[in-house]
Amino acid sequence: MFIAMKIRAIMVAVGASVLLSSGTTSAYAYPVNDAQDLTNNSLYAVGKLPEAACAEKPAKGKTLASVTKHVNAVISCLNDTWGSYLKEASLPFVPTLVEMKGTYKTDCRGRTLSPKKSAVFYCGGHANFIVQIRSDWLKASDDVQIFAQLSSAYGEHVLNMVDIAEAYNALHADDGTEMSEQLRRYNLQAQCISGVTAKSLWSALGYPAKDAKRLAELAKTGANKSKIDIFGKGANLAYWFNRGYSTGNPKSCNTWTAPSGKVA
Repeated sequence: MFIAMKIRAIMVAVGASVLLSSGTTSAYAYPVNDAQDLTNNSLYAVGKLPEAACAEKPAKGKTLASVTKHVNAVISCLNDTWGSYLKEASLPFVPTLVEMKGTYKTDCRGRTLSPKKSAVFYCGGHANFIVQIRSDWLKASDDVQIFAQLSSAYGEHVLNMVDIAEAYNALHADDGTEMSEQLRRYNLQAQCISGVTAKSLWSALGYPAKDAKRLAELAKTGANKSKIDIFGKGANLAYWFNRGYSTGNPKSCNTWTAPSGKVA
């Protein structure tokens, strides 16, 4: 599972888009301050993401070509489903592009990649994914891990399109502790949006119902114990994913008004 880090001091700026706050006052949680594009974003008023109407995905297979075809089908479904939803609500939508190959030396932010693991990286400034496909995906017995990483990255794309990413980057933080909590709120919101996405696409793409439970377990693997706590506890990652999946509604993903304990 991967959700792109957003550390304001070092990140590449995202593309500009239209501000979306509704203009009414909303509660907020420390240390967010009263940022309406975060706490009262128009995305929260749109309602549930409808069940996707995409064709069933092609089998993952065991080759680079077959996995590439599989990933392209999932990305197409993501773009079609979220595109229709956001356009109907008169919210901005930009279809994400995807670039795939077996090995990359660096991601779009210049970070060195592991040559041994498959990974998905969202490049906000260009609204595209870089997908590195390695033997772990080729040899995997199913494609649940692939979907988990793609939907997590797409969660960040959604936040970028509706200006939550921009508003997050504009937040003031007095110290590293505050910045870390703001970052966790952002990443956990993207994780929750991933759950909303899974609720919509899971059956349409032909995934077995029994495998849906694995997504929350995979979400926990994002728990980070580094000096900069970017994702929070595994239990909270699973909580926000399950919240999005159970409701199917982005409104339930408003981490900016949640108690600090839910984003720790």
